[in-house]
Amino acid sequence: MIEDLQDELQKDQPEKAKKTHSRTAVLFFVFVVWVIYAAIIILSSLPRILVAVRESDLSGTISNLKEVRRSAQTRDAKLCFVIPKADGSTTLVVCNQKIEKTGATEYHDVIEGLLAGPKEEALSSGAISYIGKGTSLIGLTVSGSTAFVNLSEAFTSSGSYWGPSGLETAYRQITKTLQILNPEIKDVIILVEGDKLEI
Repeated sequence: MIEDLQDELQKDQPEKAKKTHSRTAVLFFVFVVWVIYAAIIILSSLPRILVAVRESDLSGTISNLKEVRRSAQTRDAKLCFVIPKADGSTTLVVCNQKIEKTGATEYHDVIEGLLAGPKEEALSSGAISYIGKGTSLIGLTVSGSTAFVNLSEAFTSSGSYWGPSGLETAYRQITKTLQILNPEIKDVIILVEGDKLEI
């Protein structure tokens, strides 16, 4: 009796394999037909889609969205740069620039913008920055009429190319920029890596 059952099971296995194979073939055929049908639909409606995209001015809408996103990440600021003169003196000039929003206070944003240096429009008018390259903002606090600006060690090289008054000119850039933002600021104390810098 057990042998009869084993014989029947062995007979059923090839039939199951044939059914599975034929089912797989049918599913594959249906998939291929569906892909061809979808391709025909897409190709036949493609000209209408392209016309609709052109008429909807989708590229203009995308450009507007990019501009809105960009403006949400930037702000207008008045930054103080320097125009050196032939006699060795300097003139401070206020330049309007778009600066990135850092997510901190507006004071941080304008100082970060100042440390980044003048952009093309300011450079074309002859404005430069005396603030040492690589200077980074560590911290900034405004308390009453005094601003405490903590900068990296690179600030000590500010204006070194322009002589001993270069550091003082860099200090004036920072002071004037903060005072434009808030005229109530009377004193600006520069710290370098947390230590007060005597200017």
